[in-house]
Amino acid sequence: MLELLVIAAVAAAAPAPGELKTFKDWTVGCDNGLACQAVALMPENNFETATLVIKRGPEANAPLEAWFNVREGAPAAVEIDARRVPLVALKDGGYAPRATAGFAALIADARAIHLLDKGSKRIAPVSAVGAGAALLYIDDKQRRVGTTSALVRRGAAKRVPPPPALPVVTVALPSAAKPPQLSSTAIARLRGEDGCGEADREQASETHRLDASASLLMIPLACASGAYNFASKAYTLDNRGRATPARFDSDSTTGDGNNTFLFNADWDPVTRRLATFFKGRGLGDCGSGHSWAWDGARFRLVKQEVMGECRGSTDYITTWRARVVDRR
Repeated sequence: MLELLVIAAVAAAAPAPGELKTFKDWTVGCDNGLACQAVALMPENNFETATLVIKRGPEANAPLEAWFNVREGAPAAVEIDARRVPLVALKDGGYAPRATAGFAALIADARAIHLLDKGSKRIAPVSAVGAGAALLYIDDKQRRVGTTSALVRRGAAKRVPPPPALPVVTVALPSAAKPPQLSSTAIARLRGEDGCGEADREQASETHRLDASASLLMIPLACASGAYNFASKAYTLDNRGRATPARFDSDSTTGDGNNTFLFNADWDPVTRRLATFFKGRGLGDCGSGHSWAWDGARFRLVKQEVMGECRGSTDYITTWRARVVDRR
């Protein structure tokens, strides 16, 4: 009974995503489960460099993940001051060190980092400025400082406290019923005045079945959209087609829990997730992405990824996660 009460309390808590911190040329953040990621950014005056990502889970024995991203060339090794570490190409892009033991400590203490090609020619630099502070931030958040598993500030202690429990989101049962369809007049009324002419208002709306009693309606807003951020209004429909502003449990992307204004919204009928994504600029190297699940009453935030610095990296940092279960 106590365990059920704890789970219910975690599930009911409002999302509180982690924050990002920037230390000169590195940005870092941890999610609510204490999984952390640090990213070496491109210096503000030089976008011809490379980026580096270092990730680590919250578990005591969680391994280190690290990879480089480079605009041009195929690096075979990384030169960290006088130390050379071989790299391997990853299937989904990027280049990872062959072994990660001690790798974070090398990066934290580095004065200069360069990617090398097969002929040992330098391809691109990676900034080391701020690396030590960013990696120490991870140790501190994961409560590893002074332990044998710390990345940079090790000690004799062995115990790492367990991470906090993730919130639980229970997804509503799916339905094979077709969603109700609204007339063009009803759609126009829900869209409201956005300053566009009638031709612009004729973009097609989308309707998707959420569960046996509710459907999702997304109406494009041409005048509120930009070159790479496409706006829409989101409503939930009952089986009679009556529309209500879609409810969300977080203001991360919607302004408040009842704001229907979304950017780049997309419903995936297979995973039954609503994805939203806001680009800070066209390169996509800053912004925020969100994934939502329908629990029968509102959309619940199940994942949030953020990159607050527009400095060349598209490896967004996860700041919120939830454990998703199907209703039975």
